[in-house]
Amino acid sequence: MKTILVTGGCGFIGSHLSLFLKKKKYNVIVIDSLIIGKKKLFKGNKFFKINITNKNKLEKIFQKYKIFAIYHLAGLSKLTESFKKKALYQKNNIQGTKNIIELTKKYKIRYLIFSSSASVYGNKRSFPINESSSLRPISYYGKTKLISERLIKKECSKKFFKSICLRYFNVVGSNFKNKIGEIHNPPIHLIPILIKNIILGKPINIRSNFNTKDKTGVRDYIDVNDMAKAHYLCLKKIVKTKKNFLALNLGSKKYLSVKEILRIIQKKIKIKNIKIIFTKKLKGEPDKLMASSKLAIKILGWKPKVNIKNSISNMILWEKYKLKNKI
Repeated sequence: MKTILVTGGCGFIGSHLSLFLKKKKYNVIVIDSLIIGKKKLFKGNKFFKINITNKNKLEKIFQKYKIFAIYHLAGLSKLTESFKKKALYQKNNIQGTKNIIELTKKYKIRYLIFSSSASVYGNKRSFPINESSSLRPISYYGKTKLISERLIKKECSKKFFKSICLRYFNVVGSNFKNKIGEIHNPPIHLIPILIKNIILGKPINIRSNFNTKDKTGVRDYIDVNDMAKAHYLCLKKIVKTKKNFLALNLGSKKYLSVKEILRIIQKKIKIKNIKIIFTKKLKGEPDKLMASSKLAIKILGWKPKVNIKNSISNMILWEKYKLKNKI
């Protein structure tokens, strides 16, 4: 049984990935600071509460286990917060990644799969966005992801290890059967906020000064269960490929505006009258994020299968479960 290390494995994506890898018979070691992640989302074999900025504690895991591959998902990810707390984001996202890179080299681990972001592209005018698009992040968070990608690529060019950097677009959904989904109190992402407020009969805020057809942001939505499979297929591919470094978009071509998402939620919950407060977009928010995932489909043999309506249905179940159980 090969051992896989998942950093940030108690987060939204990390928990789904850990469960997927465990079902594939890997020994999944999860480390998480629990600053963002929640212990109740742990789905691996062993858990260690460690911050990736603490290199000494981190190294003890590398010493104890013979690690076959690393999925590096740990990091801070709030766009607007990143401008106000640059030092914190530099420490967690850049220095933390440096620690992972140095230990990957030192312990001669051959495979590193990194959680990057569509934020590395910035505000584009031509769509869909492919991997050859210019990289001009407009948030400090996006800059930390781009710097991390470049640090990884540099070491890959020296053939210390192989890596695939996955540029996530908007990740949605849940695995309600296994009781894993997004947990933030209060919610920080669009769909959980909309669902929770609609269920509770509270007003909802919609930012409406984007340069789009209906004035709300347009995003590419991809289900977290499709994401988990893509990560798994990366591991299968990276072992066989001759390339030392790849950057791949993970999106679904489900390009929807906030107003379109709201209509789907309303129809699912069957509530017509909602009080909407229109506000301005936040600093660092692009008008559109629409991915081309042709490269990932070609290289990984992967194709997203879960449609946005099913993703939202699962999220509604999850949000109702959280409210009922006061999670």
